[in-house]
Amino acid sequence: MTAQIDKDPFAVSEHEFGNVRVFTTALDAEEASKITAQNVNRLLGDIALVEDKVEVVPTHVLQGLGLTGYLKEGYGVSLDDLAGRGAQLDAVSGLVIFLPASAFGGIAQVIDPHPSMRFLGLFSEVKAEPPRMMSRAEAAEGTLETPMTNPKNPLDAQRQRSWFIALGALLIMAT
Repeated sequence: MTAQIDKDPFAVSEHEFGNVRVFTTALDAEEASKITAQNVNRLLGDIALVEDKVEVVPTHVLQGLGLTGYLKEGYGVSLDDLAGRGAQLDAVSGLVIFLPASAFGGIAQVIDPHPSMRFLGLFSEVKAEPPRMMSRAEAAEGTLETPMTNPKNPLDAQRQRSWFIALGALLIMAT
């Protein structure tokens, strides 16, 4: 898989999954400090975003891990996607904006970034291995013992005692 997907990286499909778009900004530090997950959509063409899925992070927070490490560890981006781009990505300073596919809320839309926004790339998560059938031997080895049933609920035992006491009281009163 390549860092740039063949289609337009600014076109978001309603079925998109497992991708993250990364931007940085050329705004001065004071203007950049005003950008939040709640207002970043203004710089991306007034698109609809799920704010709690958008990350706006100053690069100094990523120190030690770097942008490539954050993409790999935080978003599960494959090493193939990052190949040859590590130095370029880790040299980015200032504000970084992460837009995972989930930030678009399943709505097809087109990003129209403000000229102050610099697109760093469209990255994809590592694809999961497809499930495979286990052989009978593997399945037998992995069989768990039958779990112990939960002991009686203490409240059930208390209710039973209450019934016995009530029944006993009725029998005594009847005699």
